[in-house]
Amino acid sequence: MSLSQNFRQPTYLGYLAILRIAVGYHFASVALPKITGPFLHGKALTEDLAKTALKDPIGLHQSFILGTVVPHAQFFSHLVAFGEMAIGLSLLFGCLVRLSAAFGAFHNLNILLAIAWANGGPQLGINRIFVILELIFVFASAGRALGLDGILKRRYPNTKLF
Repeated sequence: MSLSQNFRQPTYLGYLAILRIAVGYHFASVALPKITGPFLHGKALTEDLAKTALKDPIGLHQSFILGTVVPHAQFFSHLVAFGEMAIGLSLLFGCLVRLSAAFGAFHNLNILLAIAWANGGPQLGINRIFVILELIFVFASAGRALGLDGILKRRYPNTKLF
């Protein structure tokens, strides 16, 4: 399928692919300094959460952050950094987009509640937008246009994964 044919599909997934690639680029560019820098030690995550977690609007989520994430900050730092990179690469290449976008929505919702809610400003808005976009990616199968999911869907037409 040519590039121009991608943009003439009846579902207009070609236009959605541009947003998917932009969100994927954002995830990968945010994850790279975390993977290569001191973030993996857990100190930065603990400091961020210590400043903001008490303002988490959902008590159960706040308890999870303070009772599980903060005491195991090094593990969760690895999970965040490598998870963001996996989501970013998946969205960039359009491979397993439904799965990665669902994880991305969950990730951004956690950031929204644990960090952005207390800080407000642009971080709150961007996480809201990302959650909505990622849910759209899930339901629209956004990886089928300009992505590997389109090839995989033709090869395995009966699966709902692509």
